[in-house]
Amino acid sequence: MNRQYRSGGRTAALPVIVIAGLFLSFSAFLMIRSTTREAELILADRQAIQLHDELKARFEDQSVLLRALSGPLAGPAPVTDASFASAAEPLLPLYPTLHAVAWARRIAERDVPLLERAMRSAGHSSFKVRDAGSRESYGAGVAADRSTSDRFAADRFVNVLAEPRSAAGLIGLDMADLPGQRDLLVRSCAANRVVAADGEPLKAELGRGSVLIYLPVYSREVDPDDGRVGIGGRIVCDVLTGFLWTSFDVGQLLRDAVRRVGLAIGDAYLLEPPARPDAGEPRLLAAEGALGRPGELPHPPVHALTLEQLTGPAAPHAIVRDIAYGGRVWRLYVVPDAVRLFSAEDRLAWTMLIGGLLLTTGVAAYVLREARTKRLLQTEARARAAMARALRESEERFRLALRYSKVTLFSQDRNLRHLWIYCPRTDLRPERMIGLTDADLFPAEEAARTTALKRSVMEGGTGTRCELELTYSGCRRVLDLSVEPMRDETGAVAGVICAAIDVTESADIREALARAHAEAERANQAKSRFLAAASHDLRQPFQAMSLFHHILMTKLDDPQQVEVANKLGEALTAGNTLLSTLLDTSALEVGNVKPRVVDFDVQEILSRLAVEIGDQAIDRGLLLRMVPCSARVRSDPILLERMVRNLLVNALRYTSEGRILLGCRRRSDAGGGLRLSIEVWDTGPGIAEAEMAAIFEDFYRCGTDQRDSGRGLGLGLSIVRRMAQMLDHPVAVRSRVGHGTVFAISVPLVEQRCSCCAAAD
Repeated sequence: MNRQYRSGGRTAALPVIVIAGLFLSFSAFLMIRSTTREAELILADRQAIQLHDELKARFEDQSVLLRALSGPLAGPAPVTDASFASAAEPLLPLYPTLHAVAWARRIAERDVPLLERAMRSAGHSSFKVRDAGSRESYGAGVAADRSTSDRFAADRFVNVLAEPRSAAGLIGLDMADLPGQRDLLVRSCAANRVVAADGEPLKAELGRGSVLIYLPVYSREVDPDDGRVGIGGRIVCDVLTGFLWTSFDVGQLLRDAVRRVGLAIGDAYLLEPPARPDAGEPRLLAAEGALGRPGELPHPPVHALTLEQLTGPAAPHAIVRDIAYGGRVWRLYVVPDAVRLFSAEDRLAWTMLIGGLLLTTGVAAYVLREARTKRLLQTEARARAAMARALRESEERFRLALRYSKVTLFSQDRNLRHLWIYCPRTDLRPERMIGLTDADLFPAEEAARTTALKRSVMEGGTGTRCELELTYSGCRRVLDLSVEPMRDETGAVAGVICAAIDVTESADIREALARAHAEAERANQAKSRFLAAASHDLRQPFQAMSLFHHILMTKLDDPQQVEVANKLGEALTAGNTLLSTLLDTSALEVGNVKPRVVDFDVQEILSRLAVEIGDQAIDRGLLLRMVPCSARVRSDPILLERMVRNLLVNALRYTSEGRILLGCRRRSDAGGGLRLSIEVWDTGPGIAEAEMAAIFEDFYRCGTDQRDSGRGLGLGLSIVRRMAQMLDHPVAVRSRVGHGTVFAISVPLVEQRCSCCAAAD
């Protein structure tokens, strides 16, 4: 049937629906995701163009500043600090990226002392023309005639004016003496246009990421398209009076441009390529991250790329724009964000995918449910036929089992009339009981007992089981009767159904055993009472024999007679010990021993036992060690001392070599109380795991011949067990065969309060 269910569950339309749904869902997801990516790239390209234009405009703004300040410098009137400051101060707030703007005046080498005296008289008391450390010669690659080159190379371009005030330290510096700047100044003069410096010539003074641009200033107006044709027969550089230059922070420039454009897709990087292909690697000037939301402040990229990652062979896709200004080229990189599996822009694509998958799942579930319903209807029809066959077979097996069992089954209605009876006994005629009640079949007293039992089951609705003695046809029967409520189709109790097993033979055997056990108990108690009552009479002869033996020992001189007398003393001692043990056991069984529980120091018991058993241990070649203990316990000191003595004697009896240890440990019980564990350790042969449960039984001697009386009667641990039960002092035992045994008595510990606690109370 299981194979039929599986083969019927294969619906041909289900795979087609699932495959088609998955194909359409993923196709829509990929299409929308691709469209979103294309839109992001278009937006990134547009923002890269906007950022390029913004940077270009900000570079041009620097030229506007220089040209605005160059007018007074080209006139015949001298420019003072005050006039230069008054011209620059209104313009400086418009350029937040500006580091400094300065006027580098052209001075011949012979006029340097005159300039220094003039500047000192103008208020610069410490003015002095400063070099950068190395005077450079003008390069041969500059497009100018030789005479002009020589004159230009001999001149200095000294900063005499600078704004803002924080740039006053640049005054007196020869700009032409900076590395690579004289060639740049020659090109600027010859071309008559703004030029930008390569690298960072004033990195120490102005900081990293600073860009310098120079504007040549002439004494007369010159044609910017011709830098070599002179006016009045002189070349352009002959009428050069100096350079107006400015320095600005290119990182701040990029930051302002990113904020102005509102760069939202990708990170922006600004690089400065080398002036010549063989001049080294490009220089990374600044980097800014994308703005996640409108109004967010610019910040560095979250995952910034290095120069190698940005320009290397494994560089990511980037939009590159060149910014040409002042004879230099800056390269702008806009790196779009990496494609992520989950992003806010892909909400529509993921919505389409999840919706398609849910729709496909719903359609597939509907088709599968319809197919399953059809299979269940077919399976139910087959199951009903199989259940009918199984019911008939079960009924036949049930009847066969009842036929060969001793169980009698019957049911009764609410009036306790028998409705149906099955009985395997041949002497019971069920047809004679149908329609009758228990009062009609059994004596009145027995019928009242069974009727009350069945009425309680019908009223409570809960079955019960008991053993009843009934008389039927003059024969006594003991039945194990189980009564359960019988309910109708509404769930109401309509009667009882009962099962009875004839246990007459078992009851007879049980009663006989009970009588025999009671007789044995009476005999045992009589024996115990006799021994307890005769304790004094039985001990007195042994005491007399011990006295006579002592007198006899004082009167014997013959060594052979002394040896025989010693043997007699040992026999008397062994007999007295065995008799005392038997009498103590009898006293415990009868209950003549009553514990007297008090608080006392356990060291009192340990000290006496250490002295008493120590001498015996030395005689046997053993070492008894006692660890002192200051604890107080709550127990019967006499009985507890006897328990510990029996454990020590037992250890002494079974240990042939080594030592015996007597000590105490403080422990906590399951209820949180404090107890003291009195432990006896020995190095004897140990006790096997199979004998652990039997060592506390009467007359059991572990590992010895039961007929050997040299090691006692086997009642020492039995007495310990009885005393432990009487005092509620659990006894535990641990042992390893060949290594030794540990017996531990758990005694309640008395909490001792220190004097400081008593004073606090």
